[in-house]
Amino acid sequence: MRYSSDIVVIDLEASCPTEDEGNNSVKRSSIIEIGAVRLDRRSLEITETFSELVRPIDHPITPFITGLTNITPEMVAGCDSFAEVGRRFLDWYGPRNKAIIAAWGAYYDIPLLRKECLRFQLPFREHVVGGAFDIRGLGVAWLASQDLRTSGATLESVMQKMGLKDRFTSHRAVEDAKATAAVLQVHHLGRALID
Repeated sequence: MRYSSDIVVIDLEASCPTEDEGNNSVKRSSIIEIGAVRLDRRSLEITETFSELVRPIDHPITPFITGLTNITPEMVAGCDSFAEVGRRFLDWYGPRNKAIIAAWGAYYDIPLLRKECLRFQLPFREHVVGGAFDIRGLGVAWLASQDLRTSGATLESVMQKMGLKDRFTSHRAVEDAKATAAVLQVHHLGRALID
């Protein structure tokens, strides 16, 4: 399988107000970690990674979020805000048309990234163009090809069925980005290229 450009698989961890916990509302979330891997368009091997914690401005990290991500308020206290980390991510991502942005369930991560970029006046569209590649669809297609149940497919459930669940730590951004990349690799290559 060859793609027209490299694939950048991202995953975000976010905080939200206590009343929204577990709701994943883009409007009321603040990014607390960005993780991404760049896959070579031909080999689908990881060529680069990006991983940074972000100090949230609007929604501090609650015990619920710490329980989910293991990210504490103390861990992000000395970190840069999204204004700085987002700029570094976009610089790492590169100019538009050089990569396809992808995520598991692109309905949340990509709109949240776009919202935060707009808020901090970062040039999202100078880097990311077009829609996002939702790798969840590949996970569902792989499950169907194996005659496995496809409804309610999560990254964790697909990784379990692929026999890869123990190779990744869930709910840390770069690990989830690597796991998502592994789903793409297994779908296209029949094996994960991730150590």
